[in-house]
Amino acid sequence: MKRIIIVGLSMLCMAVHAQKISVDRIEEDGLHQIMTTTKKFKVDGVAFDIGMKIFEGKYKTTWYLLVATHHSMAPSCEVVIKLGNCESLCLPCKNLNVGKIDTPGYGIPIGSITKIYPSGEADYFSAIFELTPNIINKIEEHGIIKLRISTGTEFLDREYIKNQLGSYLEKCRSVILKKMNNSSINKDILDDF
Repeated sequence: MKRIIIVGLSMLCMAVHAQKISVDRIEEDGLHQIMTTTKKFKVDGVAFDIGMKIFEGKYKTTWYLLVATHHSMAPSCEVVIKLGNCESLCLPCKNLNVGKIDTPGYGIPIGSITKIYPSGEADYFSAIFELTPNIINKIEEHGIIKLRISTGTEFLDREYIKNQLGSYLEKCRSVILKKMNNSSINKDILDDF
């Protein structure tokens, strides 16, 4: 009984987390950008914030997997997804952005002496990887059983027994599709007036 409750609560938390849009704006070039909130996934002990975003234009919509971390990433980084049918999909990085975020200061007591580390700035890497409609359909059909992130200098792996990442991405896509249906970018102002 406890196991059923824990699994149910875990699934509820995952569903609630993926149901938010963090970015909804029109870019200078006229593209509509929609992005979900990210969720933290650990891959070989390194924390990655993973989400989904799109750029919607008048005639084309491009889907992306967003991967962000404090861990160093190079422009040559890649993501490899192993599906439930053992097919591997390699996603090369389309764009890497390195930003700065504030880090809080802290102190570590060593006996009667406290070593102080002041607040400062740290690099924050965010990369996007294109998800074609074919890739999205395969993820939703077969699920994700393994993820490999190449940072450009090392490979980081994580296996998923219960398709947590695939389910999360499916929910992200659903939230974005709902937002797109309410978008006016592909509608004429006189439609249903």
